[in-house]
Amino acid sequence: MTNLEKKILSEAISSFELVTGYRLSPYITHDNIDIELRSNEIPISFSAQVVPIINKTKIGLIKNQLNQFHNIPLIITQFVNKELSALLKELNINFIDTAGNAFINVSPLFIFINGNRKTVQSAKSIDSSKKAKYKKASLQLIFTLLCNPGFEKNPYREIAEYAKIGLGTVQLYMSQLEKDGFLNREGKYGIELINKEELFHLWVEDYPQQIQLKYLIGRYEIKSQKIDIENNLNKFNALLGGESAAAKITSYLRPFTHTIYIKSKVGEFILTNGLKKNKYGNILLHRKFWNFDDDNSQYNLVPDMLIYADLISSGDPRNIETANIIYETRIIEYLR
Repeated sequence: MTNLEKKILSEAISSFELVTGYRLSPYITHDNIDIELRSNEIPISFSAQVVPIINKTKIGLIKNQLNQFHNIPLIITQFVNKELSALLKELNINFIDTAGNAFINVSPLFIFINGNRKTVQSAKSIDSSKKAKYKKASLQLIFTLLCNPGFEKNPYREIAEYAKIGLGTVQLYMSQLEKDGFLNREGKYGIELINKEELFHLWVEDYPQQIQLKYLIGRYEIKSQKIDIENNLNKFNALLGGESAAAKITSYLRPFTHTIYIKSKVGEFILTNGLKKNKYGNILLHRKFWNFDDDNSQYNLVPDMLIYADLISSGDPRNIETANIIYETRIIEYLR
């Protein structure tokens, strides 16, 4: 545990005990944080994870990893606002924070404390830990390597072309990946990407701010319901992502928000499809940040890993559930 994580754990337990009157007893080993709560002398055992910063994307990732906890899961964090508290409650994810907010739903106990404000000291800690581990260019490189197994063995010039980044940038971030424990230059078959599942989750965490937001062209609505955007995808080399793509490969949800990735001719695409800019529109137009095709391209869909990231970052419970289906059936085999 880092010093920050130890501080969050201590402060969150103290705040919970002060607000509720219940006592929490932590038992910390090298790999696990077990916490016992006594309710009317009936012990409730939790398997805890300290998560310094909580957001919609992080909550989606946590939800899809709950089966990895060896006891009842409990998330411990610095601060959870009202919106995220409601989402955690809807997803039935137990949590406590340093401000005294909490959700515990373990029979016979139900606790929901919402609305306590973060302290000035907590706010400073949150701001200092918000920095993304990987920035835009490195995330484009990681995405390219994860979507193309074994591609790390290729010449850097090819990798740069696929990732749409400079040759020098590839050299810089390949060294960084090696330093971070994700690239082994002495593998059995030469250089190889390792710990791919962990790397993918880090990519998903940083994706919303570093890529999704920066490549967003705008939100739109369709002027006429007679226009079928999907019929025009091939003409513009455009691809469906997010809910629209997930609906096609899982038949599990009915899309409300339609995410489209386009390489060029953006203005012509907007005119042809009669799109009208609307900050509340349900059509999200993004510029493509990669330069390769995969098996999904023939169906005008983005790679599965991007579909997953768009679903997770939405914070919608149905989307998160669908993302997990895609992860288990179409992604995990390439990460292990």
